Amino acid sequence: MPLVDPFPGSKVFYSSDEILEYARFLINDMQGGTTGQILKSDDPRTWVVLNLCYGRLANWLEDNNVESAMYAEEIISVPASAVYSDPSAQSRLGYDGFDDASGFHYDEPTMPESLLEPLQLWQRATGQNVPFYEMKQKLGGLGNSWNYGWNGGTYGSVYGEWEFRENSIYILGGAYQPTDIRIRFIPSLDKLAQPTEQNPTPPTIWFAKAGECLALWIAYQDVKSRMGANAAAGLKADLDEEKNILANRAAKRENRAQTRRRGYGFSRQRRRTWL
Repeated sequence: MPLVDPFPGSKVFYSSDEILEYARFLINDMQGGTTGQILKSDDPRTWVVLNLCYGRLANWLEDNNVESAMYAEEIISVPASAVYSDPSAQSRLGYDGFDDASGFHYDEPTMPESLLEPLQLWQRATGQNVPFYEMKQKLGGLGNSWNYGWNGGTYGSVYGEWEFRENSIYILGGAYQPTDIRIRFIPSLDKLAQPTEQNPTPPTIWFAKAGECLALWIAYQDVKSRMGANAAAGLKADLDEEKNILANRAAKRENRAQTRRRGYGFSRQRRRTWL
């Protein structure tokens, strides 16, 4: 029976079955059929390798600004602050709740549970059909004053600069009105779940056009763990070539864009991990 290419050129996303089938082909694990003898779908070891490479690919995509990486957004509505006149006061949004500029604690709202690192924040008054205005991120620590009148806001009506520290989002000042804060962030990833009789559907890999790269990473990691780095050298070269293709493709898209690239003030401190 001829092998069918599991990655036709028009496909964007792949299932774990397709990824593993291609990985079996790469390590010559199809003598007994496409289900394999080494990377068998019902072998727990296979899913350990798959999830390990899945997480590493996510980190690599993220670090190289490849658009395959997943981002998320969520709108959090925070209550009015008891103190909004002190420009040095700070509000805090964490996994455990919200502290307004006076230090009063609310159990709700909280940061999104899947948030690893916030990238951008916007704000607008709750209940108003107006545009969100971007909030400036302050790297290296918040100051003790800010422009209360930016984007049409008045003194105490809007929040100021923000930073991410101690697993919380700290924001200068407080607002005398409830405020919607839209957060764009890097989410954590759920582990890919091994199919069962109750849930036989294989999980989808939600990294656009990165299926070949993941299959090569699995094949390389498997051969390296069983036979050593020298035996896996050829797969490592193919993996590096595929990673370069993804990175170059992303760079070309960015060079064609008319918008100015956002700068990076420091390297990321948080890596993508599991929930």
